[in-house]
Amino acid sequence: MGGAIRTLRRNPGFALVAIFTLALGIGANTAIFSVVHGVLLRPMEFRDPDGIVQLVTKFQDTGRVTPRMTGGDLTDVRESPALEAVSLYFGGEMGVQLRDSAEFTGVVFVNPEFFSIFRLAPAHGRFFTQDEHGRAAVVSASFARRHFGSAPEAIGRSISVEMMPREIVGVVDEFRFPRQSEIWICAPRRAANANRSSFNYSVVARLKSGMGETQQALDAVSARLATEFPATNRDKKFQAVSLREQLTGPVRTMLAFLLGSVALVLLAACANVANLLLARMPGRAREIAVRSALGADRRRLVRQMLVETSVLGLIGGVCGVFLAWISLDALLALAPNLPRMQEVRISQPVLWFTLAVSLLSSILFGLTPALAGTRGNIVDALKQAGARGSIGAPKRQLRRALVIVEIALAVLLSYAAGALFRSMMALHDAELGYRADHVLVMYAHAPARELKEYVGVTRMFDSLYAALQDLPGVQRAAGAMGLPTGQYSSNGGYAVEGVHRGVEGEEMPQAGFRLASPNYFSTMGIPLLRGRDFDNRDQYSSPFVAIISQTLARQSFARKDPIGKRIRCGLDSPQWMTVIGVVGDVRQASPAAKPDAELYMPLAQHPYHANEQQVVLRTSVHPSALAEVVRAKVREMHPSMAVKLVTMQSMVDNSIAVPRFRATLTGLFAGMALLLVLAGVYGVMSCLAQERRVEAGLRMALGASPVDILRMMLAESASLAVAGAAIGVLLCFFARRLLESQMAGLTSAPPLAYVFALAAVFAVTLLAAFAPAWRAARTDPARALAQ
Repeated sequence: MGGAIRTLRRNPGFALVAIFTLALGIGANTAIFSVVHGVLLRPMEFRDPDGIVQLVTKFQDTGRVTPRMTGGDLTDVRESPALEAVSLYFGGEMGVQLRDSAEFTGVVFVNPEFFSIFRLAPAHGRFFTQDEHGRAAVVSASFARRHFGSAPEAIGRSISVEMMPREIVGVVDEFRFPRQSEIWICAPRRAANANRSSFNYSVVARLKSGMGETQQALDAVSARLATEFPATNRDKKFQAVSLREQLTGPVRTMLAFLLGSVALVLLAACANVANLLLARMPGRAREIAVRSALGADRRRLVRQMLVETSVLGLIGGVCGVFLAWISLDALLALAPNLPRMQEVRISQPVLWFTLAVSLLSSILFGLTPALAGTRGNIVDALKQAGARGSIGAPKRQLRRALVIVEIALAVLLSYAAGALFRSMMALHDAELGYRADHVLVMYAHAPARELKEYVGVTRMFDSLYAALQDLPGVQRAAGAMGLPTGQYSSNGGYAVEGVHRGVEGEEMPQAGFRLASPNYFSTMGIPLLRGRDFDNRDQYSSPFVAIISQTLARQSFARKDPIGKRIRCGLDSPQWMTVIGVVGDVRQASPAAKPDAELYMPLAQHPYHANEQQVVLRTSVHPSALAEVVRAKVREMHPSMAVKLVTMQSMVDNSIAVPRFRATLTGLFAGMALLLVLAGVYGVMSCLAQERRVEAGLRMALGASPVDILRMMLAESASLAVAGAAIGVLLCFFARRLLESQMAGLTSAPPLAYVFALAAVFAVTLLAAFAPAWRAARTDPARALAQ
């Protein structure tokens, strides 16, 4: 080890370049693996997490899986002997009223069994019992400290949700499930909606036996209910999915893709360092010959060289950890809202991974140069250490092969980056169906309990729209429940009068259910294609009306005029609604989503869903500039209203955070690979120029011009680029299907991605080769021939 360090100290330039190259590759792998470990591999912070499952519903006729269950099905599944404890949970971010303030926070309704499923113990106080449903709550320690000063001080205090006081009976520490939850309220053991067609409830359970036995028991329940309720349960099957799988399954493929991409960068780095080691071999030929003459066999020489490369790898690994540590915060800031994000850190398993990668890389980039450098006999070695410093044809071809490998990997990564970037551009260019610019969105929750209070809240919001619209910089104001890319969403089946009988089990067309105030469509820039908008005529006591999207009109009315037709849905009322208008399609979930059928209803006619709204303000200035003015106005008019302000553009951007994260990192990896190609080609061409300086001098003495020499050298580098590009394109072909699974907004990788990859690689290769080629073109023939 000491000898290896001394060897590196004698060659500080080589050591620094090699260490930096390795640190770049190892650091990138460490940073990505820290995310993979924190999200996918790190043990879940629950006791006995392998026994916790999520119960989901699968439709055997279509293969579709919904992560929820109906209330009726839950009642039967709960009695399965294979389950030790079962709890429903539902809720989300909603307004919470305290003594002198209100705020949005995560509120979840759960059964008392919920805490035993997670093997939780209260940090202070106790957990609620079934007799306390609707009256008791458990809060997080952070919520308790934020509002009551300390966790013990929260016990016995009250908070209000939907105008119902809830006594805080317990505090839990360091627990967040579902994500962002801070308040858990006792819910009735029997689901309020007990039908078998509305999938309103998420369900967690703790297994009493193994997963196989549990699934058999659930299959038996599925079969029994399919016989008893064929109209609704004929194709249903209940499945137990591990909680880890349920939480992290949607991002596993993306993280595996990124880990594979960054591994290619490390391979390119290893090829680059191997090239550096081969370049040093002529200078070490005499040293190797002397060692051989003194009795060192080839195995010992190879072992010594691998020790040297291991030192290089370990130093590169240490520097890589440092690079990963200083870049991790930026990586997490760029990342979408991944599950378990708070658990991502440079932990001990990540350091063990880095150590393994460092040692494996040492072997990867060190073995080939070690074997090549110790091949042959002593006389040959001494000849190769002669005055002209030739590295020999075999080693020259090996160096070229390594550069070709780097180029091929760079082509692959550049192709992936180009395809993902084009995918992102397609998302940005997608026609949303609405205007996201200059829109401020205010999530607003006004408490209500009885029908009279809910109806009063809708009138209160009408006055709020008018007051906000009078603010300087605000052009229009309206409200909605179900804003595109927003948090609130509902969907289900609907019936058209005279077409659907409305009997249980009838196959119904599906649509998204949205609520809107008058002027919502004009505020959002959604075109009204036919009919009229909602207005003050559409009150709770008036005949119910609806506006449908263009896709729903095509889906259910074909070429017929839908205006005047009647429709109903299962949102909250069985009343028939007269269609009064048709509006343009919108991409509801994100720019990557296809426009779907949407059914819009007036907020005033569905007051039970109207007290938690998204108020949208069309502004003439940047919307964020009005945030505090709007907040102050709401506080002045309605102090008990919880509000949260965001811009519409940020909501749209957040909806495509995952593809943006993937495209940005892949582009960064491609840039790193191209940088390594630049260094690799430069090194090879510099050695080639040095070896061919006599040939260049002879050619110039015979009449060749400097341009001829420059062309000759660039043609050499172009041959490397062509060979690497050919292999890279072949790799792209095999990776195409995997890449297309990661793209959003495009169904296939665009041909321009190939053009981008090849253009980038050829440009970098020729750029790297130009300086050595230029030096060769300026060779003095007399001096070159005199050597």
